[in-house]
Amino acid sequence: MSGELSVDGYKIDGPSQQILRALRGGGWVSSGALRDAADLDDNRQVSYRMERHLGPAELVLEAVRDEPERESRRFKLSEKGEAWVEDHAEELLAPTTREEIADLAQQGYKEGTEAKESVQRYRKKLSRYKSQVEDVRDQLEHIRDHHDEYFNRVNSVEKESEDSRERSKEAKQGVKELREAVGTRATAESMESVIEDVSVVERRLTAVESKQAGLAREQAETARTRALVGRLVKPAGYVAAGALAVYLAVLISVLVLAPGLVASVLVGGVTGALGVVAGIGGVVYARGTGLLP
Repeated sequence: MSGELSVDGYKIDGPSQQILRALRGGGWVSSGALRDAADLDDNRQVSYRMERHLGPAELVLEAVRDEPERESRRFKLSEKGEAWVEDHAEELLAPTTREEIADLAQQGYKEGTEAKESVQRYRKKLSRYKSQVEDVRDQLEHIRDHHDEYFNRVNSVEKESEDSRERSKEAKQGVKELREAVGTRATAESMESVIEDVSVVERRLTAVESKQAGLAREQAETARTRALVGRLVKPAGYVAAGALAVYLAVLISVLVLAPGLVASVLVGGVTGALGVVAGIGGVVYARGTGLLP
């Protein structure tokens, strides 16, 4: 070490400092390991420093041994020792011998070389990362351009969709109004059709009633005619019988007597008149009795 240290008046020489440095970490360390760490000849030198300096200064603790003759002594830092070592870490970690200095230099060189190589590797990685970042930046720019394009397309599609929804609403409203108009018109047309049908039925009923009235009048007239004819049936029968009898008598007289031409004409005229009277009487009689319609 560069110089001796002390704790509460107890001297902490170079080997003691190496022992304290070896005890850092909190675990139990055997006296043999501490001897090697302090580069001492035997364990008695370790025990001397523990019993005369480090122990009385309350920097170390010793483990209890069940078989002292067979077990080696073990030590570790106390809480006071841990605090003291942390406070004097720079002095305890400084190299003390040429070998330590050489080892430290070799270690520094090795670490420096590794650090240099590591820096070179990191530079290469950084260059690759930088290139990758540039590529990513270009991709981001490309994506941003496409994003703007897609955003404009989305806005356009949304606007078209909104227009479509408005047109759909208008179409639905138009269909609804058209349905209502069609329903109203169909109802009006149905009513007009019903009214027309009723008018046709009324006209038909009127025509039937007219026909029935005409038939009733005809039946009444027929009944009156039949009644009148019925009253004339007997007189007509009598007239017809009389006329027929007279006609036969005249005819027989003409045939028997055979008078001259004048008499034949007169007799023919009388005979025709009597025949007409007889025919009328026969017709009246037939109508009155139902023989003729």
